[in-house]
Amino acid sequence: MSYSRGGGARGLAGALVCASVVTAAVGLPSNAVAQAGASAAPIPLAITADGATAHAIKSNTRQLDFGSRRAGTYFGDESATIVNTGSQSVTINRIAFHGGDAADFVVGTTCFPHGRPSTLAPHAKCVIKAIFTPHAYGVRTATIGISDSASSTVQPLTLRGIATEGYYIAGPRGGVAHFGDAVFHGDRGKRALNKPTISLTATSSGAGYWLLASDGGIFSYGNAHFYGSTGSLRLNRPVVGMATDRANNGYWLVASDGGIFTFGHAGFHGSTGGMHLNRPIIGMAATRSGNGYWLVASDGGIFTFGDAKFYGSVGATSRSHPIVGMATTPSGHGYWLVARNGRVFAFGDARVHGADGSRDIGVVVGMAPTADGRGFWLLNTQAHVIPFGDARFFGDLHRSGLATVVGIAATAPGVGSKGSAGVVDAPTAAALNARLSALAARFGLRSRPA
Repeated sequence: MSYSRGGGARGLAGALVCASVVTAAVGLPSNAVAQAGASAAPIPLAITADGATAHAIKSNTRQLDFGSRRAGTYFGDESATIVNTGSQSVTINRIAFHGGDAADFVVGTTCFPHGRPSTLAPHAKCVIKAIFTPHAYGVRTATIGISDSASSTVQPLTLRGIATEGYYIAGPRGGVAHFGDAVFHGDRGKRALNKPTISLTATSSGAGYWLLASDGGIFSYGNAHFYGSTGSLRLNRPVVGMATDRANNGYWLVASDGGIFTFGHAGFHGSTGGMHLNRPIIGMAATRSGNGYWLVASDGGIFTFGDAKFYGSVGATSRSHPIVGMATTPSGHGYWLVARNGRVFAFGDARVHGADGSRDIGVVVGMAPTADGRGFWLLNTQAHVIPFGDARFFGDLHRSGLATVVGIAATAPGVGSKGSAGVVDAPTAAALNARLSALAARFGLRSRPA
């Protein structure tokens, strides 16, 4: 079996084969999704004193089109310029959302530098600026209504963007497969490893990832930075998991006895290294602040450190299928545990989304949540990705017949909160830019360079 490097797949060190990158959103027209990070040119909107309107871009409607952006991230902006081209002053009464996905856009204006309403002198202009802050996959649209004295009707400005998601799959020999909006940044190829790869962790923007080996060896790609490893140390127990903070400035490794190793700016908050455990530790997850973490044992026991809160566990129940993975909700106020048979246990604000173990989905090795936490993907040993909730299927390696995969990681970061601040005011363009960026970060999105 052979694969082409371009439109086909990339081999995973002879053991795992990477399917081609899927850049078109599932269920959307093929021409509706641009390359991730692309954006349309700004569309100036002119309001004349007699109420007539005109567009500076011929054949285009009153729409700011953000193209395709990764859910859970924000970067760049689009703007509409309002110009009074008449000889009389125009009063701008109100600029506000008039429906749609308002929570997926952060919008502000310089049209009210001294409060609302505001007078726009002849030939004067002001700006409406928006940042696309997608919280979930798919087409997101919203309408801004502009009320002014030159028109008897509210004049609309449409905002439109497409949110993408994707995931990476890792194999035991250090190979990486990429699907949806995931971009391949490299893997171990055919280079030998001292110990097998056991997991893959994506950076908070999804623009890079770390591969982790059972000896604690770390391999970084894309915007993932190397801060150190235990690859050259003699360990009492093998490393079984890894977690990173949202700033990507450090990471933790955990061994099966619960011993914690910190690198970069990751802080030590405690461990189970000196405790007697009923079952070995199999993984960990970090809090949103990076000031704490959870450890999970194969019986579903949960151990909290730092600012990690305990929301429940299955450690006291008799289980025939061990826990094999853990993931936190986007808000950080809950977590999922997944058993080997695919049954998911939800705690805090986590939801099961139908993964109650009633479906035969094979032997599961890992899970990854969507950006809004209303779904997740499970990965089984046959390289099959099974979506639940609002998770979309972007492809997998199941048809290749491979039976060795070790982990899955989503590209889109979890969105911590969802809410609209309405259309905010700022006196200057610089002040407006700062306020919009601060709002996007407050709503839990990650800045991602264009």
